[in-house]
Amino acid sequence: MKRRYGWIIIALLMLFAAVGCVRRPLEDLYRNSIKVVIKCVWEVRAYPEGLKPDGVTMYFFKDGKYFNSITTPNVDSCEVQLPAGHYKMFMISQSPEEYWKMEFDNMTSYQEAEATLRETVSAAWASRADGSVVVENPEVMCAGVSDEFDITTEMTEDYQYYYTNLRSIRSRSSKGTKSDISEEEKMYEEMVEYRTVRIPVYPQNIVSQFWVTIYAGNADVLKSVRASTSGMARSWELTQGVTGSNKAIQIINQWTLDMDDASRRVGHVDGIITTFGLPNGEQPSAMRDSTLNVSALLIDNSTVADYTFSVGDKIQVLPPNPGYHGLYRLVFGSVENPMIVLPDVKPVQGGGGFTVGVEDWDDEIEADIVL
Repeated sequence: MKRRYGWIIIALLMLFAAVGCVRRPLEDLYRNSIKVVIKCVWEVRAYPEGLKPDGVTMYFFKDGKYFNSITTPNVDSCEVQLPAGHYKMFMISQSPEEYWKMEFDNMTSYQEAEATLRETVSAAWASRADGSVVVENPEVMCAGVSDEFDITTEMTEDYQYYYTNLRSIRSRSSKGTKSDISEEEKMYEEMVEYRTVRIPVYPQNIVSQFWVTIYAGNADVLKSVRASTSGMARSWELTQGVTGSNKAIQIINQWTLDMDDASRRVGHVDGIITTFGLPNGEQPSAMRDSTLNVSALLIDNSTVADYTFSVGDKIQVLPPNPGYHGLYRLVFGSVENPMIVLPDVKPVQGGGGFTVGVEDWDDEIEADIVL
């Protein structure tokens, strides 16, 4: 009987020892870490109107492998505890779940992390001749990549020495009546602050604008305009700072009309959208096979005039508007030489003027213009 109790006691002791061994690695991880402050340096040009996001998500990679991530409302600086290792880090504004027009892939892979535009089903009229998908236009989003940095074992040991002593001093002083900070405590505070690692990151808006202007004769017969543009980038590689290889069709669904010469009935329409730009980090080129398909609904509410513009190298890359990554600009025609002349139809009785939204249209008059 005694032998049975003896084995039970030995088994219990071994179990307690095993449980103790499970806890130590976590404690050792904390003891061998150092405070790292990630400082986000926001420039006015990072966000339209100079506004900051109300949250950021940071991704950390240690010794070539994903380590952890953190989402925080502290958009200016964020404190994390990191053990010794070689680090890479990137961040995005907000969190992946807050973007409904984009999805995020490979976020635990430093080289392959990317934002991809979601496919839309709200533009059944858009041409899909080349098999490309029609995607949402992206929300404004910032991304930033820090320089690589190292944390050595010596750095963590020094930090933990001063931090542990500082905690001990504060624990002793809180039990007494003395309210003033001692010189010893000040010294340890300074040493902890001195050994804290600070890593700057400079978030930049990854989203550009695509602005199209078309000059037209008989522009006063326009009721509404809609357009689709092919050969646009669908994804953005977050740590590489360039667009991915996937192509997509984007919709331009908001247009404005201005009459430039009322006596000659010449005016122009402007449409502007957000975009990642051109795929593979490309620049405009005659080698690019992309088109702009434009449909114009006229004031008789039945005539639809279709125009196909071969874009190629007609896109200009201009300095961006404040807060955006870039500006892609297309201008077709001029006041003196309008690019298209619309059919001169009569307005439907009681019909209104030009509208900026997209409507469902039926009858079409096709007119292909190759530039």
